[in-house]
Amino acid sequence: MKFRYLGSLIFILSLSLFSCSNVATILMERELKVDLEYAENLLSQGKYEAALSEFERLEKRHPQSPFSDKIAFNAGLLYLHPDNSKKDVNKGISVLEGMIKRYPNSRYVLYARLLISYSRENIEQKIEMERLKGEMEKFKDIQIQLEKREKELKK
Repeated sequence: MKFRYLGSLIFILSLSLFSCSNVATILMERELKVDLEYAENLLSQGKYEAALSEFERLEKRHPQSPFSDKIAFNAGLLYLHPDNSKKDVNKGISVLEGMIKRYPNSRYVLYARLLISYSRENIEQKIEMERLKGEMEKFKDIQIQLEKREKELKK
């Protein structure tokens, strides 16, 4: 009789602990959804720095959530956003590459790859533009020197 009572008590306690953990999980998921919606609203309002901070906070606080891929994608996107005063293309590429490695089956992988490709092309174009500007400066210097020599030869 005592064993039956003790067994029932253990069963009830384990059931209540299981229920509490489910309730805690549900509450945490609801909190995450509210926080994610808040971060997305900041993004849509053009508050890029605040949105980036919020996505990074969510990434640290909920590393294994069902929305982790979306959170990481948005953080990478914000690092690449042209209107973000804290824009950092290399960091954005790195964040998106990390998202692809961690969540290879995510629906955001295709978009992340496109953003990475576009960003790399943009970096290469900027490097080429700087190289061409340097070449133009050299050309101008040579042209100025040639004009000086022409004037000297005419004298």
